[in-house]
Amino acid sequence: MKRRLLRLFGIVFLVAVQILAVCLVVDFFFRKYEKEHVYSYARPGAASYSLEAMLLNDHHDVVTRKKPAGEFRILAIGDSFTFSVTRPEFGLCAAIEKKLGALVPGRTVRVVNLGFPSISFPGYLERLYFWSQALEYDAVVFNVYLGNDFNDVRETPYDPAALNARLADLCRLGLAYGPYTLVPHQYPFRFMDFIKAQVLFKLQSDKELRRLLFLPDLETLGVLPDGADTRYRSLLPLSPAQMASERRSTMKPFFRDTLFAYQNDIPWYELLLATAARLREAGKPVLVMLAPPEAAVDPAIGRQAARDLGQAPEAFDLALPARLTRELARQVGLPQADILDLTPCLAGTTPDGHGTYSGRDTHWSPEGNAWVGDLVAKALAGRWFGQKGLEGACPEAAPAFEPLPAATLAPPTEVAAEAAAIVAGCPPR
Repeated sequence: MKRRLLRLFGIVFLVAVQILAVCLVVDFFFRKYEKEHVYSYARPGAASYSLEAMLLNDHHDVVTRKKPAGEFRILAIGDSFTFSVTRPEFGLCAAIEKKLGALVPGRTVRVVNLGFPSISFPGYLERLYFWSQALEYDAVVFNVYLGNDFNDVRETPYDPAALNARLADLCRLGLAYGPYTLVPHQYPFRFMDFIKAQVLFKLQSDKELRRLLFLPDLETLGVLPDGADTRYRSLLPLSPAQMASERRSTMKPFFRDTLFAYQNDIPWYELLLATAARLREAGKPVLVMLAPPEAAVDPAIGRQAARDLGQAPEAFDLALPARLTRELARQVGLPQADILDLTPCLAGTTPDGHGTYSGRDTHWSPEGNAWVGDLVAKALAGRWFGQKGLEGACPEAAPAFEPLPAATLAPPTEVAAEAAAIVAGCPPR
């Protein structure tokens, strides 16, 4: 009996090894195929870029490599909160551009919306690397969404060598774009991501198949784009259960044990802030804006989300992400004045009485984009253009800092060298 079990175990083990080997080989060739044949690529050196064709949500669409005379051009880097789920003209970048242009008469302000959904710190660095070489620019705004930027890198090891390989691909191939760039990296084998995406697309698009599989209609679940408000472009109304799950997740950065639960988020954030510091040293004004999730600034929603997360509501620490940011900034040499924490400003409704957040998913409403754009524009007008005494600017408390265990940080010399390489761009051929 024992010999039979050992033999069975050996067979199972051998089959498992063979399956793993096949998966590794398939994944190796699939990644090469994906890189070379699945995407279109934008390359540095083009005279202009259609941002709409690249699935970006910019309100001007086309951006030229060279700036028009007199233009002050800002590159806005971030995730879907920068991208905005509204139509481009109601988005965050359009709001910043309009308000800042009004505050600094005589200057033509252009805020280029380079936000892209479902990316975090590594994606911000890659997109900065490409666009800072592709476009003439004057300044950079990084929009750090506290709700998921830390969570989204929990499965992405801090690996400068892997990042450098992706940067080399940007130099060799350019920036990938097209529908398949929206397929997230969730599994160890990339082909599994595509299989899942194809299955989900089929289930979403084929009502008859869903009926045969006894699956509910997606329209009743609230996971199809909302057409009720024409100002939205890609709002996906969430069911109550989905909204509760999202809110629970967005609360993790506001509790020490969940913020520091992963080994990857702090080093990636450290590198992002070090890169911002290097940009500043190179003469480019920088702003790192901290955007809070709704659960953090709405006490009732926050208390329920904390309990859903298994945390005591009284342990909630609203200022924790800002203190962490300021401590990392201090360590990498980024001036404190280059940080704008919007958390204290976004509680309640907008000045005109509308909800800052859509209420149907986690993003800002059109009115929320307008208000945040107003706050950011006033901060930029004061810090970059010397405007004083702007009414309605976001009040800021004296900087406070969060002590960080040395084990959570990447080696300072390594981080500084990597940041310098990102700002320097592609090596000469």
